[in-house]
Amino acid sequence: TAKDKDVIEQLIPQLLVYTNEIYSLFGKLYFYEAFLKNLVPLSLLNSISNELKRIQNEQQILSISQFNKIIYEELKNQPAPFIYERLGEKYRHFFIDEFQDTSELQWQNLVPLIDNALSGEDDFGKKGSLMIVGDPKQAIYRWRGGKAEQFMELSADTNPFSNPSKETISLSTNYRSYEKVVQFNNEIFKFLASEFEDAAYQNLYENYSHQNFNSKKGGFVNISFLNNDLLSDDTITKDDLYLDQVLKTINNVLSQGFSLGDIVVLTRKSKDGVKVANYLTENGIRILSSETLLINNATEVQLLLNLLRFLKNNYDKEAKALILYYVAKFINQNEKVHDVIVSGLELENEVDFQNYLANFGVYINFNNLRKNNLYVAVELLVSAFIPTRKTEAYVQYFLDLVLERTVKNQSTIADFLNYWDLNYQKLSIPAPENENAVRLMTVHKAKGLEFPVVIYPFADEDFSKSRDKIWVDLEEKEQLAIPKALVDLKNDVRMYGETAQRLYNQKKQEELLDNLNVLYVALTRAEEQLYIISHFKISKTGTLPNTLATFFVKYLEDKALFAENILDYPFGKPIKISSYCLEDAKKPIVIKAVDSQIDHSVIKIAK
Repeated sequence: TAKDKDVIEQLIPQLLVYTNEIYSLFGKLYFYEAFLKNLVPLSLLNSISNELKRIQNEQQILSISQFNKIIYEELKNQPAPFIYERLGEKYRHFFIDEFQDTSELQWQNLVPLIDNALSGEDDFGKKGSLMIVGDPKQAIYRWRGGKAEQFMELSADTNPFSNPSKETISLSTNYRSYEKVVQFNNEIFKFLASEFEDAAYQNLYENYSHQNFNSKKGGFVNISFLNNDLLSDDTITKDDLYLDQVLKTINNVLSQGFSLGDIVVLTRKSKDGVKVANYLTENGIRILSSETLLINNATEVQLLLNLLRFLKNNYDKEAKALILYYVAKFINQNEKVHDVIVSGLELENEVDFQNYLANFGVYINFNNLRKNNLYVAVELLVSAFIPTRKTEAYVQYFLDLVLERTVKNQSTIADFLNYWDLNYQKLSIPAPENENAVRLMTVHKAKGLEFPVVIYPFADEDFSKSRDKIWVDLEEKEQLAIPKALVDLKNDVRMYGETAQRLYNQKKQEELLDNLNVLYVALTRAEEQLYIISHFKISKTGTLPNTLATFFVKYLEDKALFAENILDYPFGKPIKISSYCLEDAKKPIVIKAVDSQIDHSVIKIAK
């Protein structure tokens, strides 16, 4: 009725007030839940930090990561620090490369030193100088303290020095890549500038991502998407399609006249690189990567480690089974692997096990091995199990490592195994020069490098799955007695208050810049050809996912090229133009294996 309507309308202002209060209370509820979720990990980190400080105080040591902060705290209130004055007299000209990866503390510590050099003159009346080189679009180390915004501010109006003379020079010509690669990168990054809300970030890609062509004409770029129809088969995964597409792309590039050594496969995550490495190896493609150079991944090294574990404890069933697996797989292939392992594991007496191995041509006495030092024992194991593979790089490096631990540390088998468990992931052989193999590396490791052909698979990173965390000011400090709370960077943050919402928006823009910078580094490594392999799936409502693939789809739509039924989008002609081929390079000398022990009677020592 009209009367009820009037009553309701009178209540609306009060209802709106209550609604806003409810939303505010829900925001606090979400905030406290997010805070509690991170409270236990934060407490653990605090305990670890306190223990680390205790150890440092006991041993009177400092970690190198603390130095910048200590220097900053000591110098920030001193206008002309004595040590910088002395250094400033010695060093008057400074050059800083890769400035976009410089942290705030590092830069703040350098400013007084450089300012002292720039403001004064030497005995000949010459002032000091500073040259800074970098590219904010290649800033991909924010997680390590790097801050591209410093470089952007310096390039604009900021000048922290008393000397007002400043010049900004843009290197506008790309001398690395062929025309089609440069053109593609110019277009896509200028287009993606509109993704930013932050004016400075947008200006960076809108006006400073363009590069002029060099004399290299031609080149080729291809964007390809996985076939979603194939994913309807439960036996086929998205990884399977990515790996198959990488292999097809490599074979296609080889058919043009490129060699394996001309090709690099870049991935954002190392775990994807491992998948590519395993798949290419299974399909007979030679590869070279930091993972393949790890000696822990060598089959022969794993055998030697399992033999050492067995020598340490002959009741170690796992080590024994892995030894038998190697024997059946690589030494005697006439019997089934399962039968060899089962029969060997049944022999609990060590002498019986030795006799069993002798049936396969492996003659060893474990008890005698234990009487020798570590290095001699490993040498005898190599001679017994892998005599023809003794000169392989992995085995040689492992022997060198064993010898070093034996001589310097007098390590026993147990000592060496403990050392190995702590350090195996860092031990790798040096990369062989002129190796004709496909390079595999992460985008971060490829920074600063260039390759004739770049393949970039798994280009569909999900931007909605952020693992970042942020510190949010607490409005009710008197109740909790702490100034800030650590929470996950999720959409709920925007409900925590205006300050939290502003911080959330800033962090999301920084996150977008970092993701776009990684893409920029990946796509600008290519000299002649660039292959992007991505995947997307449009939702039932017709929206695109919040992934890297959406960048490519939007770009193709802007050029009126995109269609859901088209999977490949070529730019240029896939023809090899360059003349150099890695196969023409000098091949390394191969050292043949020694298949018999040296006759010690022929060795003479001069006195």
